Amino acid sequence: MELEKALLAARYPVTYDIYLSTAFFYALIAGVVGLILGFVCGKLFEVAGFFHWRYAVPPILYAYKEVFISILFAGLGFIALFGTTYLIFYFTPFSKAGDRRREIERMMPHAIHFMYALSKSGIGILQIFEALARHSDVYGEISREIDFVLRNIRYFGKDLRRSLVELSETTPSQTLRDFVSGILTVIESGGNLQIFLAEKAEQYRERAKVEQKGFLETLGLFAEVYITLLVAAPIFFLIVEIIMLAIGSGSMMMIYGVVYLMIPLGSACFIALIQMITPSDVRRFAFLRTEYDVKEALEESPAVRESEAYKHYKRIQARLKMREYAKKPFQKMRENPLLSLALGIPPALFLFTLGEDFLIPAILVAIAPLSFFHELKEKYERRVRNQTPDILNGLSSSVASGLTLMKSIEVEAKAGKGGIYKEIKKMHRNIEWGAEVSDAFKMFANAVKVPALTRVVTMLSEVLRAGGNLTEALSISAKDAEMERNLAKERSVNMLIYVIIVYIAFFVFIGIVYMLFKNLFPPLFEAFSTSGGVGIGRSGIRRRTEQGRNNGHSHAGSGVSVNLLRSDGGSNGSR
Repeated sequence: MELEKALLAARYPVTYDIYLSTAFFYALIAGVVGLILGFVCGKLFEVAGFFHWRYAVPPILYAYKEVFISILFAGLGFIALFGTTYLIFYFTPFSKAGDRRREIERMMPHAIHFMYALSKSGIGILQIFEALARHSDVYGEISREIDFVLRNIRYFGKDLRRSLVELSETTPSQTLRDFVSGILTVIESGGNLQIFLAEKAEQYRERAKVEQKGFLETLGLFAEVYITLLVAAPIFFLIVEIIMLAIGSGSMMMIYGVVYLMIPLGSACFIALIQMITPSDVRRFAFLRTEYDVKEALEESPAVRESEAYKHYKRIQARLKMREYAKKPFQKMRENPLLSLALGIPPALFLFTLGEDFLIPAILVAIAPLSFFHELKEKYERRVRNQTPDILNGLSSSVASGLTLMKSIEVEAKAGKGGIYKEIKKMHRNIEWGAEVSDAFKMFANAVKVPALTRVVTMLSEVLRAGGNLTEALSISAKDAEMERNLAKERSVNMLIYVIIVYIAFFVFIGIVYMLFKNLFPPLFEAFSTSGGVGIGRSGIRRRTEQGRNNGHSHAGSGVSVNLLRSDGGSNGSR
């Protein structure tokens, strides 16, 4: 059944029958609440007199109209809440499985590079899977899928082949399913794992390029549709509707609907649609724990946590963090732009208290610091992403030429200034002061706080831990970072074109609307109002007829209308 497959794909820790029973139970509770609310709403509508009983109640039940309305509303309330709750429970596994599928496919190329680097160090497939499963905070759902295989082997006594087959049957990602099929072929045929992973890495690089090209073409189509529907169409509609309003047959509600509903809601729908089709980028930052952090966590036993010395230590640690934040508040806001709302919200609330006219300025003031720090963070991450491949290539070349890793890091630290190079200098000092190379790399990634660099450091740490080929690992890491940099650069260049097109269309729209309301509509309304003809409609004709009668002119009703229209035409012509 589809729901059972969705539960397995979403890795829900419940069986199919228990989940359906739980969904029915909560839906029944919601239905009872809806029954009560519907009954209350029926009584309130009845008291308020919202019903025309002759049309709301069938004639055969007219004598029991109050009871019929109460039962009707109660039944509708029960059905609405019961059905909504049950549908939410039913479709939630499908939604979660879809989210897991997108994240798996997004992280798949990076996971392949991770496994390829470890395979070059002579590590077996099970050890590679164990290393990947340990880093679920870095590689996300694909690590949890691999952990599913290891759990079947460790706790259920299944062999590797059977566990991989079960993973292929339950995973929501077709990409991972194809990869598992390839792994099974290599295991059964005794093929070369390194060659297979190298081919897969190249295949995913080409696939990423093709998918991005298709995305950019779709984005171009959306830009043209946006200009047609939300720039040209509103302008045409406003011109027609205002001219119709001038001649007495238009409606201001239609204009309000275009300005306050069609344009904002249409733009919001386009934003949501673009967000849905945009390839997901895993922006989650994972804090890498050093050996010191692991030992400290192991020493924090329940007895230690209850001691006064430990509590005093934690209070001092929290105080130092607050002091550090007070010294460098803008640095914390750059790392987490949402904290900058504390700067924008108070003045925005003050502006909002001045009246409704200050609503738009209040919103702009509230989001201005958030936008600034968000763009600052994006600029920093772009800079780190652009520098990372060059640094990794430099380290790989230096190590391959015979330099030690420490000397290679020193050479790279002196190669540039600013950005990531400042943190490389700190990493070199940490190694000089006796820190482990793996811990120094982890502290380096934790200081930079960029997910792409965290993945690179995780790969290098595992290679160092396994005593593998560091030169090959650095080269593979450089290729992975180079692929991400090239894709991001191509995407930013192409998207910049569409952003410029949308901005030009927006300012053209604003300019045309301004010209219409400044130069066209005022003279048009003035002409209609002074002529008193078509612009004021039948009421103007009736008013002139009464004026003619008061002046002593005798005209027939139809003749007056004709003469007035003729006189209007003459006056307009003379103007």
